[in-house]
Amino acid sequence: MSLNGVSSAATASAENILEVHHLSKHVGQGEHRLSILTGVELVVKPAQSIALIGESGSGKSTLLGILAGLDDGSEGDVKLLGESLGALDEDGRAALRARDVGFVFQAFMLVPTLNALENVHLPALLRGESDAQSRAQAEQLLRQLGLGERLHHLPAQLSGGEQQRVAIARAFSGRPRVLFADEPTGNLDRKTGERIVDLLFSLNRDYATTLILVTHDEQLAARCERRLRLLDGKLQEVA
Repeated sequence: MSLNGVSSAATASAENILEVHHLSKHVGQGEHRLSILTGVELVVKPAQSIALIGESGSGKSTLLGILAGLDDGSEGDVKLLGESLGALDEDGRAALRARDVGFVFQAFMLVPTLNALENVHLPALLRGESDAQSRAQAEQLLRQLGLGERLHHLPAQLSGGEQQRVAIARAFSGRPRVLFADEPTGNLDRKTGERIVDLLFSLNRDYATTLILVTHDEQLAARCERRLRLLDGKLQEVA
């Protein structure tokens, strides 16, 4: 599904979007220590689409959380948009995410007491942006995603596919330079999931947003520019 007429508001720079070096993640101690990630290396360029694949429990969501600054590794360095996450306190990480990062989760994560427009508008308000302008942008994005007749519906009044489109609109409302998605079609039927995938790649293309997603769906992974498999804690590029 194409979003014709949408101009790129997040022109990618020449710098790497993401740099990961010697990243490891351990939990527990002594004989109970478990290594989830071991020596992960990764460089992501602007506007790339990346699929993180692997068996259940392989650490994909853990890695995604660390890349997004929602969790910490045990060793190594993660640099997101030129900022070393280990050098930032939680407020600094939150400011970076609010400014340049979007998220789409399997569970939608919409605020149940806010309607579709309010859910999409909320991140802009938290960033301190102009109410009138940001509200108009949120409405425009929802209309572009086919939700013009659902602006004032609460999440409970929307189908699963509609809720996920609201979540995608919310994720792109700040024109993020990078979008992290964790199993974005996991709670959807095949037909609805395919439409959501089309939307993600249209937005990836139209906004030049780097897309990094976790998925079990091999067809979705195959549409990404790069596929990276987690196996025994190590990240491997898949040809």
